[in-house]
Amino acid sequence: MKTANNWLTTIIVFVVGVLLIVWHGRLDVLQWIVMAVGLMLVIPGAYSFISAIARRSHAQGEYSAASSTIVASLGALALGIWMLVTPAFFVGLLAYIFGAILVLYGIFHIVVIRFWSSPYVLPWWFYVIPVLMIVAGVVILCSSVRDMDSAVVLVMGISLVASSINSVLEHVSTHPSRTRDAA
Repeated sequence: MKTANNWLTTIIVFVVGVLLIVWHGRLDVLQWIVMAVGLMLVIPGAYSFISAIARRSHAQGEYSAASSTIVASLGALALGIWMLVTPAFFVGLLAYIFGAILVLYGIFHIVVIRFWSSPYVLPWWFYVIPVLMIVAGVVILCSSVRDMDSAVVLVMGISLVASSINSVLEHVSTHPSRTRDAA
């Protein structure tokens, strides 16, 4: 199951990276992403709110988990609606989140290559993509993102595609059946 999850994650990262590369030329791509995230908050927030109200009416006067669910779902609804109504406000924040994701994902890949691939020692060139991802993330975090939306989306897309390809190469290099066949 773990291998299936790893492959699914790699495929999703690759597809998202390709989509970001294809859509990077759109001037409003980050606004669309913000609106999609807002919608992903509104839909489950509304569902949670409605189901919590229904549960609370059955509890009649008792404090239940439904009360805290109502508060959380109202918060999700409010944030989601705010993101849908004024996506431009969140564009800069989203770009910085992309930069932070690149840095963290690069660090994660280095940890995977260095420690979790034990006892296999992978060659130095497996570290190139994660280091470049960290550098790209730091550049995004240190720049004025509002002026370069397209570049942020393109860098994020290229980084995700390269990362997924690197993950496939890591798997092929460390898969036990490969080393057993070679021996």
